[in-house]
Amino acid sequence: MTRKPPLAGIRVCDFTWVWAGPYCTLQLAISAPSHSHRDQDASVRDAPASTVPNGEFKGLDRSGYFNQYNQGKKSLSLNFKHPEAKEIARKLIAKSDILINNFAAGIIEKMGFGFEEAKKLKSDIIMITLSGYGDTGPWKDFVAYGPAQVPLSGLSSLTGYKGFPPMHAGFSYADPNAGVHAAFALLTALYHRAKTGDGSTSI
Repeated sequence: MTRKPPLAGIRVCDFTWVWAGPYCTLQLAISAPSHSHRDQDASVRDAPASTVPNGEFKGLDRSGYFNQYNQGKKSLSLNFKHPEAKEIARKLIAKSDILINNFAAGIIEKMGFGFEEAKKLKSDIIMITLSGYGDTGPWKDFVAYGPAQVPLSGLSSLTGYKGFPPMHAGFSYADPNAGVHAAFALLTALYHRAKTGDGSTSI
């Protein structure tokens, strides 16, 4: 008897990019990303030749980096300058169990897909936002990047050599850690919904 995967039937509408968000949805293995942030996402999708098979660029989504964190996902491109794209996104949200993004605080609301709007499309939707400095508080409007969060957390003071000043930890610990913890939080929310019938959760 073949067993179903633990998340069989669960649909995730994924508006994440770069590392932290895609690393979360990698654990869930479903994605529907946007190309609306081409300035940054291009560095991942159009990675240098060193991460492209045979060093030959033949189009988007072929870089090793991009495919490492987006394997097992389905994707499409939406240009939100067009109303039709937003309507497609609304239809995807209406059919999804989870809505996830890792934009700065308030961006998903400006796009028209905040939690209150998402609930109108799917009453038991589970939504998570991985904004680097949270949705509230004095730093909420700052855009976060892993290399800046390492020293901010104090981790840099624990690395390097004796007698040397604080050093970078080697890679952006904040990104994969945020992704793993977000995936765990989503699994918990799904479990809660399955047990109680109580959905409509914002994490």
